[in-house]
Amino acid sequence: MKTNYISYTLVGILGISFTACELKEDLSSVYNADNAYTTEENAQEGVNGIYRYLNSATHPSTFYINDLSTDDGFKEGNDFEILNNNGLTNNVQLLTSYNGNWQMIGCANSAIDNISQMPDSRFANAEKKTALLAEAHFMRAFAYYQLTNTFYRVPLITNGFYASTANPTLSTVEALDQQIERDLLIAANHLPLEWDINGSDAGRPTKGAAYGYLMRLHMRQAGRLREQGSDATTAWQAALVYANQVIATGKYALKSHAFDPFNPRTRAALYNNEIIFAVRSSETVPAGASDLALYFTSWDYNKGWDIFNIPLELYWQFDHSDERLTQFIKGEFININNADQKYVAPTLVQMGTLDNEASSPRITELANVYTDKYFYEKAGTYNYNTPNNLPLLRYADILLCKAEILNELNGVNQESVDLLNQIRQRAFQNSNHNYTLAQFASKDEFRSKLCDERLFEFNMEGLRRIDLIRMGLWKDRLDKYMDVIKQKLETKQANMNARRNPNVVPNPYDLSPQWRVYPKFNSPLKVYDQRRYYPIPSVYSNKYPDLQNNRSFREQ
Repeated sequence: MKTNYISYTLVGILGISFTACELKEDLSSVYNADNAYTTEENAQEGVNGIYRYLNSATHPSTFYINDLSTDDGFKEGNDFEILNNNGLTNNVQLLTSYNGNWQMIGCANSAIDNISQMPDSRFANAEKKTALLAEAHFMRAFAYYQLTNTFYRVPLITNGFYASTANPTLSTVEALDQQIERDLLIAANHLPLEWDINGSDAGRPTKGAAYGYLMRLHMRQAGRLREQGSDATTAWQAALVYANQVIATGKYALKSHAFDPFNPRTRAALYNNEIIFAVRSSETVPAGASDLALYFTSWDYNKGWDIFNIPLELYWQFDHSDERLTQFIKGEFININNADQKYVAPTLVQMGTLDNEASSPRITELANVYTDKYFYEKAGTYNYNTPNNLPLLRYADILLCKAEILNELNGVNQESVDLLNQIRQRAFQNSNHNYTLAQFASKDEFRSKLCDERLFEFNMEGLRRIDLIRMGLWKDRLDKYMDVIKQKLETKQANMNARRNPNVVPNPYDLSPQWRVYPKFNSPLKVYDQRRYYPIPSVYSNKYPDLQNNRSFREQ
């Protein structure tokens, strides 16, 4: 019996008050229990419907969740940045991510169950049905991967006909990982190697994307095993297989310069072969457009909204000849709204000393800097339908992941160093900054240096928190970051007090409240800390109490 999938989506189960998954936004006819999923066109529309929620599941929440909560993002006082657990339980960005990923899962479940029941004769060829199912399996795996990266444990529901009266309970980590792996293996076996970038299928997941997420899944498992003191060899070996399979497709390569993978200026640039999977934006289709580019710069720099900043603490770490600094990060610029004002980022010792109203142009000291990774091409036009991609998986990531895997399996080795140097040669446009094998005395030392390189390469790409957890460096790097925040603010306080006019400002400046809000100074971080992951939003955990136990690991 044909079941109306619209009535049975996971959206209804979890009480999300949005429109449920539909076959497409502008239906050419009304679908119901009698005519839904009767033709190949219906099946294609059902799969297309999954993508309606890809943007809301990732943008802008991925930057809040994975960057602002680490050492590569800054926004003073934000709940993510100061790891404010109480504030995060009702956080709208966390809720939007949770909802968006579950909506994708609900749509994928419906597509998989209904398309599986359709007779092969309804399709032009058997390969079409198989390919549509592979695409739906990939998207379900992707959504579960996102959810488990964020919340650690969530319910596991793969039935598109799931009863709306059911009470969702948390699954085990092992069962969730097994389901993600099963879905990705189906996708890897049946997705194409590539899509025509000039056609309507451009941007869909490929075989290489499925291999890439299988690699990431097994790396995540390996990190957890190491954390537990268990042997992670098998997981690292599996990750290596999939890293090699991405490379063996021959479809991907490093672009020549750091900005090339992010270039929004032509269709060829947007569909460059360093990007393996991305949230694509179409500036000509309102439903597919994104305001991504507006989030990363200030109004005075590029008419941006000033939502996500690069911390000075990261800015100071870059080598001045690194293109990832020179092409992306803006620490000095003229106010485009007022040519008589110049913004300048201070060095650590200059904190609190650069403001100068008497200079021409007058100098204003920056408290943070900005990134042009998602460059806003239309500043001043008030057109927010920007074409910028949000890359989710790049070939540069595959190369650095392979370097990490080989180091974990074999210790310090020449191939890992060579892979790391590929990224550095692109960044510096020469080999003068390459590492040698002799510079690394241990596996741990290489892992640490690789962690730093990933910070330079992937800042503001939604990877940092995941990297730090997997590498076992979450507490180490965040403690160091918070130490420099304190040092920065104490230096600024001392400089400001040294310059103040005691007759105008009778009391000395006290900036300590700005660093005391960080957890190192009021609620010290643990190595295996619940704050590495997030609470399931209270709108659901209050209704279904088992969801309050999603971070079910022992803190140390």
